[in-house]
Amino acid sequence: MLDESAAAGITWSTSGLYDWLRAERGVEISAGWMAELPHREGFRWKRTRDSLRHKADPVLQQAARAQLED
Repeated sequence: MLDESAAAGITWSTSGLYDWLRAERGVEISAGWMAELPHREGFRWKRTRDSLRHKADPVLQQAARAQLED
């Protein structure tokens, strides 16, 4: 399932996995245990960043800085 999700560009959150397990498998577990299990299996993750800095146009940024200085 994880390989299929990755190929389709689908990401899983702990709460999403919890909801899927409850709906599809009838499994009820605590949120703390739900977070612990992927760590034990070697899965790691980071929170996504809310920055668009890497997509910014440097020419437009310089023009905006110059306008702010005026």
